[in-house]
Amino acid sequence: MLNKLKPTIAIIDSGIGGISILRQLIERYHCGNYIYFADNLYMPYGRLKKNFLRKRLETIINTLRENYQVDKIIIACNTASAVLKGYTSKDVITMNFIDGYTYIATPLTKKMLPNLPVISNGTLAKRIEENIFNSKLDKIIFKFIKRYKLDNLDSFVLGCTHYELVEDIFKKYCPNTKIYLNSQFAIKDLNYEPNDENLSILFLQSNESKTYLDKLNKLIGR
Repeated sequence: MLNKLKPTIAIIDSGIGGISILRQLIERYHCGNYIYFADNLYMPYGRLKKNFLRKRLETIINTLRENYQVDKIIIACNTASAVLKGYTSKDVITMNFIDGYTYIATPLTKKMLPNLPVISNGTLAKRIEENIFNSKLDKIIFKFIKRYKLDNLDSFVLGCTHYELVEDIFKKYCPNTKIYLNSQFAIKDLNYEPNDENLSILFLQSNESKTYLDKLNKLIGR
């Protein structure tokens, strides 16, 4: 149950990926009022058309504003952030893409950012989503790294929050590579001061499923 008197951060992602941001916020503040919107009906975002996704995101943003007292809305998806390029609003935080870095991301992100070096894959986010608690995920990430020779790079940015959930596996197989989380760039300057020690999280889904809700809760240790 949310405390309506407290400031609230809403987090939007196509699925479980944005949990990586929610974890960082909980670790930073040890409390807070959060709404997590998993748009699992349209997961993964990387396969959608640009115009459809932009309209979809604007609808979700406006719905959250109308129904909840949101202080900030974090677009916890790199693909969605790339599609919302040019969308300006003081209460919406999107991922930034910085020149000079190589990004590991989705095909739509690559399409939207033609001037950045982006190594794209259309299936990895979905495979992480489906196998997050499956031991075979280690092998999936290993094959991905070898396919794109990521272990030969000096550094790269995990430009998908789904990838951030398995950061430890990337680090395991790329021990000499500096790995960055794009979400860290996005929320490093976030000015948010929860006013008590309570932690309140409301999970919302576009495709209601108790199994999916259990997965979200498990990912944050509840």
